[in-house]
Amino acid sequence: MRGLALLAALGLGACAMDGATPEGGASAPAPVPVVSAPEALAQRLPSQAAGFQRGATVPTSQPLPGVEVAYATPSRTAAGFVQVLRAPSQVTDGIGSPAVEAEYQRSIADAARGAGPHRRLQVVREANRPEGGALFRCADLEGTYGRQPVQSTICVGAAGGQLLRLRVSMPRRDPAPADARGFLNEIVAALRTAP
Repeated sequence: MRGLALLAALGLGACAMDGATPEGGASAPAPVPVVSAPEALAQRLPSQAAGFQRGATVPTSQPLPGVEVAYATPSRTAAGFVQVLRAPSQVTDGIGSPAVEAEYQRSIADAARGAGPHRRLQVVREANRPEGGALFRCADLEGTYGRQPVQSTICVGAAGGQLLRLRVSMPRRDPAPADARGFLNEIVAALRTAP
Protein backbone atom coordinates (compact mmCIF):
# COMPACT_ATOMS: atom_id res chain seq x y z
CA MET A 1 0.00 0.00 0.00
CA ARG A 2 1.45 3.29 -1.13
CA GLY A 3 0.67 5.29 2.06
CA LEU A 4 2.15 2.71 4.42
CA ALA A 5 5.22 2.32 2.22
CA LEU A 6 5.71 6.10 2.26
CA LEU A 7 5.50 6.20 6.05
CA ALA A 8 7.90 3.28 6.41
CA ALA A 9 10.33 4.85 3.97
CA LEU A 10 10.30 8.08 5.91
CA GLY A 11 10.90 6.12 9.11
CA LEU A 12 7.95 7.71 10.78
CA GLY A 13 5.41 6.40 13.26
CA ALA A 14 2.16 8.25 14.71
CA CYS A 15 0.50 10.17 17.40
CA ALA A 16 -1.47 9.13 20.45
CA MET A 17 -5.09 9.83 21.10
CA ASP A 18 -6.88 8.84 24.27
CA GLY A 19 -10.43 7.90 23.99
CA ALA A 20 -13.82 8.00 25.44
CA THR A 21 -17.21 7.37 24.04
CA PRO A 22 -19.95 9.98 23.98
CA GLU A 23 -21.83 10.57 27.20
CA GLY A 24 -25.45 9.48 27.29
CA GLY A 25 -27.96 12.13 26.37
CA ALA A 26 -25.89 13.87 23.69
CA SER A 27 -27.61 13.96 20.32
CA ALA A 28 -25.85 12.18 17.49
CA PRO A 29 -24.40 14.29 14.68
CA ALA A 30 -26.18 14.31 11.34
CA PRO A 31 -25.11 11.51 8.97
CA VAL A 32 -22.61 12.22 6.21
CA PRO A 33 -24.49 12.59 2.91
CA VAL A 34 -24.10 9.38 0.86
CA VAL A 35 -21.95 9.62 -2.27
CA SER A 36 -21.76 7.27 -5.22
CA ALA A 37 -17.96 6.95 -5.38
CA PRO A 38 -14.92 7.27 -3.10
CA GLU A 39 -13.59 10.16 -5.22
CA ALA A 40 -16.68 12.24 -4.43
CA LEU A 41 -16.19 11.88 -0.68
CA ALA A 42 -12.43 12.52 -0.96
CA GLN A 43 -13.21 15.91 -2.54
CA ARG A 44 -14.56 17.02 0.86
CA LEU A 45 -11.21 16.47 2.58
CA PRO A 46 -9.56 19.77 3.57
CA SER A 47 -6.42 21.30 2.07
CA GLN A 48 -5.00 21.50 5.58
CA ALA A 49 -5.93 19.99 8.93
CA ALA A 50 -4.22 20.62 12.29
CA GLY A 51 -0.92 21.63 10.66
CA PHE A 52 -0.95 18.87 8.02
CA GLN A 53 -0.97 19.96 4.36
CA ARG A 54 -2.86 17.97 1.76
CA GLY A 55 -0.70 16.31 -0.89
CA ALA A 56 -1.43 14.09 -3.84
CA THR A 57 -4.58 12.08 -4.35
CA VAL A 58 -3.88 8.72 -5.95
CA PRO A 59 -6.00 5.69 -6.81
CA THR A 60 -5.53 2.63 -4.62
CA SER A 61 -6.62 -0.95 -5.10
CA GLN A 62 -5.50 -2.40 -1.74
CA PRO A 63 -7.09 -3.27 0.56
CA LEU A 64 -10.09 -2.17 -1.56
CA PRO A 65 -10.53 0.09 -4.61
CA GLY A 66 -10.69 3.79 -3.87
CA VAL A 67 -8.45 6.82 -3.44
CA GLU A 68 -5.74 7.80 -0.99
CA VAL A 69 -5.10 11.42 0.00
CA ALA A 70 -1.62 12.07 1.43
CA TYR A 71 -0.98 14.58 4.24
CA ALA A 72 2.23 15.79 5.90
CA THR A 73 3.42 18.56 8.16
CA PRO A 74 5.52 21.25 6.41
CA SER A 75 8.68 19.80 8.00
CA ARG A 76 7.59 16.28 7.01
CA THR A 77 8.21 15.20 10.60
CA ALA A 78 4.71 13.75 10.65
CA ALA A 79 2.88 12.17 7.74
CA GLY A 80 -0.45 10.57 7.20
CA PHE A 81 -3.13 9.62 4.77
CA VAL A 82 -6.87 9.26 4.43
CA GLN A 83 -8.15 6.45 2.25
CA VAL A 84 -11.72 6.52 0.96
CA LEU A 85 -12.56 3.00 -0.17
CA ARG A 86 -15.52 1.38 -1.86
CA ALA A 87 -17.15 -0.69 0.88
CA PRO A 88 -17.55 -4.41 0.12
CA SER A 89 -21.10 -4.21 1.48
CA GLN A 90 -23.53 -1.49 2.53
CA VAL A 91 -22.19 0.51 5.48
CA THR A 92 -23.73 3.14 7.71
CA ASP A 93 -21.80 6.02 9.21
CA GLY A 94 -19.59 5.05 12.13
CA ILE A 95 -18.04 1.89 13.41
CA GLY A 96 -20.95 -0.56 13.62
CA SER A 97 -20.66 -2.47 10.34
CA PRO A 98 -18.84 -5.81 9.98
CA ALA A 99 -16.78 -4.29 7.11
CA VAL A 100 -15.38 -1.62 9.46
CA GLU A 101 -14.52 -4.18 12.15
CA ALA A 102 -12.83 -6.51 9.65
CA GLU A 103 -10.74 -3.70 8.14
CA TYR A 104 -9.83 -2.36 11.59
CA GLN A 105 -8.55 -5.77 12.71
CA ARG A 106 -6.62 -6.23 9.43
CA SER A 107 -5.03 -2.77 9.68
CA ILE A 108 -3.91 -3.30 13.28
CA ALA A 109 -2.48 -6.75 12.49
CA ASP A 110 -0.55 -5.37 9.49
CA ALA A 111 0.90 -2.51 11.55
CA ALA A 112 1.87 -4.77 14.46
CA ARG A 113 3.53 -7.27 12.13
CA GLY A 114 5.61 -4.51 10.53
CA ALA A 115 7.62 -4.49 7.33
CA GLY A 116 10.57 -6.37 8.81
CA PRO A 117 12.22 -7.51 12.03
CA HIS A 118 13.26 -3.95 12.95
CA ARG A 119 9.87 -2.31 12.33
CA ARG A 120 7.40 -3.38 14.99
CA LEU A 121 4.49 -1.58 16.61
CA GLN A 122 2.16 -2.58 19.43
CA VAL A 123 -1.25 -1.23 20.39
CA VAL A 124 -1.12 0.92 23.54
CA ARG A 125 -4.67 2.33 23.48
CA GLU A 126 -7.93 1.96 21.58
CA ALA A 127 -10.82 4.42 21.41
CA ASN A 128 -13.83 5.45 19.36
CA ARG A 129 -13.38 8.94 17.87
CA PRO A 130 -14.33 11.71 17.89
CA GLU A 131 -15.96 12.12 21.24
CA GLY A 132 -19.64 13.00 20.99
CA GLY A 133 -20.29 11.03 17.81
CA ALA A 134 -17.76 8.36 16.84
CA LEU A 135 -17.11 7.99 13.14
CA PHE A 136 -13.86 6.00 13.61
CA ARG A 137 -12.45 3.20 15.73
CA CYS A 138 -8.83 4.11 16.47
CA ALA A 139 -5.73 2.48 17.88
CA ASP A 140 -2.59 4.21 19.08
CA LEU A 141 0.55 2.19 18.50
CA GLU A 142 4.14 2.62 19.65
CA GLY A 143 7.34 0.90 18.67
CA THR A 144 10.52 1.40 16.72
CA TYR A 145 11.66 1.65 13.14
CA GLY A 146 15.26 0.57 13.53
CA ARG A 147 16.48 2.70 16.44
CA GLN A 148 13.88 5.45 15.95
CA PRO A 149 11.03 5.35 18.51
CA VAL A 150 7.77 5.98 16.66
CA GLN A 151 4.08 6.40 17.35
CA SER A 152 1.20 5.82 14.98
CA THR A 153 -2.55 6.24 15.04
CA ILE A 154 -4.70 4.06 12.82
CA CYS A 155 -8.43 4.67 12.45
CA VAL A 156 -11.13 2.88 10.45
CA GLY A 157 -14.74 3.93 10.02
CA ALA A 158 -17.49 4.54 7.51
CA ALA A 159 -19.11 7.70 6.17
CA GLY A 160 -21.23 8.62 3.18
CA GLY A 161 -21.59 4.95 2.22
CA GLN A 162 -17.81 4.51 1.90
CA LEU A 163 -15.17 2.81 4.08
CA LEU A 164 -12.50 5.12 5.52
CA ARG A 165 -8.97 4.45 6.75
CA LEU A 166 -6.81 7.12 8.36
CA ARG A 167 -3.23 6.90 9.59
CA VAL A 168 -0.85 9.42 11.11
CA SER A 169 2.75 8.56 11.96
CA MET A 170 5.62 10.45 13.54
CA PRO A 171 8.69 10.08 15.76
CA ARG A 172 7.79 9.46 19.41
CA ARG A 173 8.69 12.62 21.34
CA ASP A 174 7.37 14.70 24.20
CA PRO A 175 5.69 16.91 23.12
CA ALA A 176 4.50 15.14 19.99
CA PRO A 177 5.62 16.79 16.73
CA ALA A 178 2.01 17.03 15.49
CA ASP A 179 -1.58 16.74 16.71
CA ALA A 180 -3.08 13.48 15.42
CA ARG A 181 -6.34 13.96 17.32
CA GLY A 182 -6.75 17.47 15.91
CA PHE A 183 -6.07 16.09 12.43
CA LEU A 184 -8.74 13.42 12.87
CA ASN A 185 -11.27 15.91 14.25
CA GLU A 186 -10.77 18.30 11.31
CA ILE A 187 -11.10 15.45 8.80
CA VAL A 188 -14.37 14.39 10.47
CA ALA A 189 -15.66 17.97 10.45
CA ALA A 190 -14.90 18.27 6.71
CA LEU A 191 -16.67 14.99 5.94
CA ARG A 192 -19.74 16.04 7.89
CA THR A 193 -19.98 19.40 6.10
CA ALA A 194 -22.61 19.12 3.41
CA PRO A 195 -21.30 19.89 -0.11
